[in-house]
Amino acid sequence: MKKKKKKRKVKVVKNYQRLARDLLLKVFYSYDHKGYDLKSILEEYTSLKKVNQEVLDHANKVINFFEENREKVDELIKSHLEKWRFERLGYIERALLRIAFSELLMLKEEGKDNEFFIKRLILDTLDLVECYTSSKESVKFVNGVLGRVSRELFKNYEDSIHI
Repeated sequence: MKKKKKKRKVKVVKNYQRLARDLLLKVFYSYDHKGYDLKSILEEYTSLKKVNQEVLDHANKVINFFEENREKVDELIKSHLEKWRFERLGYIERALLRIAFSELLMLKEEGKDNEFFIKRLILDTLDLVECYTSSKESVKFVNGVLGRVSRELFKNYEDSIHI
């Protein structure tokens, strides 16, 4: 008589920050494209689909930071674009750079210069660029910009993501 194999329950841990970044991309894209208020757009998206509280908290944290530091974030992006104008960025690329730069500045303020946090943020951002643009060139471009600002903000961060 054969014994039945017990099925293991695998606990799936979702990266709530990655989910928040995906939500934020949609919010920032709409903001850039239509010009509505970020918080109103977030409320509209979350009224259509139930969102985990951790995801919503992280999204609100990034939106609040961006709204308080919009000029600083945009100037930081502009200063790290090589041979490219901010106005020429695609909506998706601009939205993701705004989100990533906001989060990098938040990490800096919180003293979280751990390489893990920086790499996770960059990998999530690059994954979203690839997912939504299907362009290797866009991924390389965003990777280069994120690498330059990460090395500037975090003196201990010397690594770059190789794609």
